[in-house]
Amino acid sequence: MKIAVLGAQGSGKTQLAHELTQHFFDPLAGEDAANVVIADAPPLMAAIYVDLAHDDPKRCEAALAEHKTYDLTLVTGLDIPCRGGQHRHSESISREAVDARLRVMLTRGHVDYAVIYGQGLARLQTALKAISSWRGDRNEPIAVGANLRPWSCEKCSDPECEHRLFTGLLKPGKR
Repeated sequence: MKIAVLGAQGSGKTQLAHELTQHFFDPLAGEDAANVVIADAPPLMAAIYVDLAHDDPKRCEAALAEHKTYDLTLVTGLDIPCRGGQHRHSESISREAVDARLRVMLTRGHVDYAVIYGQGLARLQTALKAISSWRGDRNEPIAVGANLRPWSCEKCSDPECEHRLFTGLLKPGKR
């Protein structure tokens, strides 16, 4: 299984790739680590930065074609604050522009991806759920953060449902 971890500068992609690597190469995790490859910011990310900085979409198209060799693409969300100055691209190109361009490229290229949000252990848990879902083991529990309480939608019992996200917006006085 080849997993690509993509995201704008300062979005936690390297940290997530490191945590996923630790998880899959931990003998207690029960995973077959020999069959797992995790790529932190594969060539598509560099192509997107070049395209944004120099208006070079051809490089993106070639990198996107190469990217299709990955089985699963995880995109880190922008919910982690970026610490300024520690990323080489941060001064000239905004994280939001990179994130938007990345999602447009993946969508245009018909590449399915999961956006990963959360802080610390919750972020890893979200990534592992996306991997588990991709592999088809929806009912298999993930042994990370055992104290986390699972949530199911009261309308459809789907824990991935967005109903909970939007319910708060519909309540009077919540604007």
